[in-house]
Amino acid sequence: MERKIAVTNDMAFQQIFGKVGNERITKALLEKVLNIDIDDITLDVNKQILGDFWGDKVGIVDIKAKLKDGTKVIIEMQVAKYKYITQRLLYYWAKNYVEDLRKGDHYKKLDKVIAILIIAKNLEELEGIDNYHTKWQIREEDEKERKLLDDLEIHIIELAKFNEKSKRPESDWIKFIKEGTNMGWKEDFDKEIQAAMEELDKIALDPTRRAEYEAKDQYLRDKIAFTMGEIEDARENGREEGREEGRKEGRKEGKKEGKEIMIKETALRLKYKNYTIKQISELLEIDEEKVKHIIDKNRSEIKA
Repeated sequence: MERKIAVTNDMAFQQIFGKVGNERITKALLEKVLNIDIDDITLDVNKQILGDFWGDKVGIVDIKAKLKDGTKVIIEMQVAKYKYITQRLLYYWAKNYVEDLRKGDHYKKLDKVIAILIIAKNLEELEGIDNYHTKWQIREEDEKERKLLDDLEIHIIELAKFNEKSKRPESDWIKFIKEGTNMGWKEDFDKEIQAAMEELDKIALDPTRRAEYEAKDQYLRDKIAFTMGEIEDARENGREEGREEGRKEGRKEGKKEGKEIMIKETALRLKYKNYTIKQISELLEIDEEKVKHIIDKNRSEIKA
């Protein structure tokens, strides 16, 4: 059975919505998600955001665009949910808000930034909210209709909450992002959605590109498995150690030891699967030097 390329694969998402030449597709998506009319849109090929809050890493958003009125829009597509993902989104918003302001510039030069997070899973921070699409701004606590300013606007779309019966303007687009070509072809789809489906088909028909996208999917599946399964194993090791010691300090030490065991075993399995030092470092969120040390010290244990 032919495998489908998922739109939620960030490489596919970027190809459809972030490629120069596909502006009309991105424009149509944003008009529906933001419920506004857009006169013109420019896609920014430079999606790097320097100075990520984890350290000196380079943050990269999936889509960066600029509207005719100067408004900037950034879009993040995430399959898995990571710790502090909402903080990261706010950080990306902040970096984009000030990136063009130079020393001596007036604050009036600051343009509005709209940040959009599309995520496959539900966020704990939004537990209890049934709407799959939420919009966040700075508003006065007692006078909900009063906004402090328009410059900050954050949209979060949780695909797991999406209901096909939804009547929101962007519902067909969200169905496409969630299901891809599995949603079937309808003549009454907007022509831009049809164009997006054709773009997805191009990816599936290109053997080289398809292999790259499937490799990224496997990479994400591994990451989800490691963060969901093995980290929980590490926690259990910590709890067991704590029970044996019967002391709070014992629990702390057990958790620390369990986490180190998980990191070592996962790094060795990834190395066996021919992941690079850099990829292992990014997956486990540890320094490359630590990865090298683990591999050099435990080469005899490298196995699937």
